[in-house]
Amino acid sequence: MKNIKNIFNEKEPKCTKTDYIILTIILLFYSTLSFINLGSFDNPQTFYTFNENENITIELPSQTDIIRLRLYNGELSGKYSIYISKDNKEYTYIKDINNKGEFAWNEEKVLKQAKYIKLQAKTANSQIGEIAVYNNNKELISVKKITSNVVNKDSKTKVLIDEKEQIPKEISYLNSTYFDEIYFARTAYDYANNIEAYEWVHPPLGKLIQAIPIKLFNTMAPFNYRLMGNIAGILMIVVMYMFGKTLFKKRKYAILSSLLITFDCFHFAHTRMGTVDSFLVLFIMLSYYYMVKFFYNHSKHYLLFFSGLFFGMATSVKWTGLFAGLGLAIIFFTYILKEKKVNIKLLLKCCLFFVIIPCTIYIGSYLLFPKVQGTNTYKIEDIITQTKQMYTYHSTLNDDHYFSSPWYSWPISYKPVWYYSNEVDEYHHGTITGIGNIAIWWLGIIASIYLIYRLIRRKDIASLTILIAIISMWLPYLLIGRVMFLYHYFPVLPFIMLAISTLFYDIVEKTKQDWLLFLYLVIVILIFILYYPAISGNITSNNYLDKLKLFKSWYF
Repeated sequence: MKNIKNIFNEKEPKCTKTDYIILTIILLFYSTLSFINLGSFDNPQTFYTFNENENITIELPSQTDIIRLRLYNGELSGKYSIYISKDNKEYTYIKDINNKGEFAWNEEKVLKQAKYIKLQAKTANSQIGEIAVYNNNKELISVKKITSNVVNKDSKTKVLIDEKEQIPKEISYLNSTYFDEIYFARTAYDYANNIEAYEWVHPPLGKLIQAIPIKLFNTMAPFNYRLMGNIAGILMIVVMYMFGKTLFKKRKYAILSSLLITFDCFHFAHTRMGTVDSFLVLFIMLSYYYMVKFFYNHSKHYLLFFSGLFFGMATSVKWTGLFAGLGLAIIFFTYILKEKKVNIKLLLKCCLFFVIIPCTIYIGSYLLFPKVQGTNTYKIEDIITQTKQMYTYHSTLNDDHYFSSPWYSWPISYKPVWYYSNEVDEYHHGTITGIGNIAIWWLGIIASIYLIYRLIRRKDIASLTILIAIISMWLPYLLIGRVMFLYHYFPVLPFIMLAISTLFYDIVEKTKQDWLLFLYLVIVILIFILYYPAISGNITSNNYLDKLKLFKSWYF
């Protein structure tokens, strides 16, 4: 027992073999959990593109009761009209459908007896990858053939029924896009296939990273377009451990810091989704980590290079990376003031590291894949035009949204974002909600306030870095009028966790009561376990989920 206590209390700012063993155990646990049901490895890959008002006729082997029609959308979803017939002469109109969601399965009820189904496209260039028809016994009906009324296109309709093995037993997030994946995953597909990128209101880097597995495996599947974001979520745990070691010097606070992000509900839910925020947050964390390392190693200017590099990468994922840059500048110039002398050589290096290199990354990400919807970015002038269009979009975005929330409500996770819902029956459904672990988020408020007191008293680098990071990436939203969501708080979250580690450092080091830290971690883990059904997509009883709701605004 004494040896275990000595291991956790070892005071060493650098990672040793023991640190790597502990970190490996944490990563193996989290990685296993995060990869479980991340998404299917395959989906239909061949697509049929419709002309406007084009009809396709689905012929079944015989007249039968048609209960359901399933359609898998491609890069562009669309609207269709459904008709049925017994003789391929007289058709009965059933309904119009809005086949929502790119790279997603949709299901429509037919509830009629027929041998022929006619699908009329109301949207030009809409795509379907696979069609499935089911009878009243929930059995898949074999399609005899599909024909089109467009001349010389009949042979191409075979792609609508060529991947039967990809038809899922149930439609869920495992085989379909959800939430903002319809923008980011779709655009990653565009980059991977060298076609005009759909989503243009954020810089390209995040989607380019997301596209790597799609290109590498040549498959547009949920696992592939969620893979890189999930890996980024895993790497955040590593950075938090390193942060804890650097700031607090003792191993137990490195473990605490890494476990807080491991068992945060929001981190788990959001990094497993195929969007780009995982890369943004990881790069911001790394930029601050290397800035802190520079504070402790003034002679190692290459640390500033890495800080600037990751700052540039963050900004090339989303413009909110600029908020992080504001905090980095404050920390750096605090160092300059502390030194009481101007190091011209260092300032010139910082111009390179924090201006030229980030601009190069930003511009390079556009020039690397210049096909962007609206304005193709083949030259600098095009990138400037695109940047202006992005600014206009964000500065004038006044659309309201049910799950939007004001910046001051984020620390208590007052209004989570409901990413996904799959209603199985009136008593059960699967859900994925971007909600914070209240043991972390709520204590984080107290810890952040404590940091202000600590900074005044001690003027230490840990308090300065954490507090500036929180303020620079949270308070600017006070001035932003566009619709905002809880996930805009994500870049602040790791530093809230470091504030908690700082609070426990002072309490435990003063009282020598290690059990307080252990007890807190038990509470954090228990809350994560309780809310796991609400963040994982697993089918859960409505009654259980209702018991988790602490506010009326917790809608999942």
